[in-house]
Amino acid sequence: MGDILATEADLLGMIKEYLKFEEFEETVHSLEKDCKSKGKLVSKPQGSTLRDSKTRVIQKDLLGCFDDGDHKVFFELWTENIPSEVKDTDAEAQSLEFYLYIHFTIFPLRRHPGRHDRADFEERISHFKQYLETRGASLSQTAEFLPYYALPFVPNPTVHPSFKNLFQVIS
Repeated sequence: MGDILATEADLLGMIKEYLKFEEFEETVHSLEKDCKSKGKLVSKPQGSTLRDSKTRVIQKDLLGCFDDGDHKVFFELWTENIPSEVKDTDAEAQSLEFYLYIHFTIFPLRRHPGRHDRADFEERISHFKQYLETRGASLSQTAEFLPYYALPFVPNPTVHPSFKNLFQVIS
């Protein structure tokens, strides 16, 4: 009996995958609803396991780079794995990208308060300026982001009233 259920779950999973591929969204929703109401299991397609594990590796790498302040590798992974249409049109993705640039720009100042590598910070400020002049330019009209356009021109943002909250340790 167990083999029959496994086969049925696999079959339902394949049907669902096909319907998704063909963009039959309402039919997918109906299938999921019917399977749930009848207590039927729907397995994930075999390919998705590999895709899920690859996604987990990428997520782990992104988070590691975020925690370590490795902006170069982080944005390489970001560029390779986040679709352009998402980065270019999704407001939340654009907002996230802006805050990521701020995080990586001020990282050396947060990581080693009082004894940061000035050359590293200047390089990061340069990357941030370039971002503000290109991909980030459209956000200059947004009140939420406007104060951060001054960040590259503030000699010591750790004590500046507009930015000192970025350097507070949250416990």
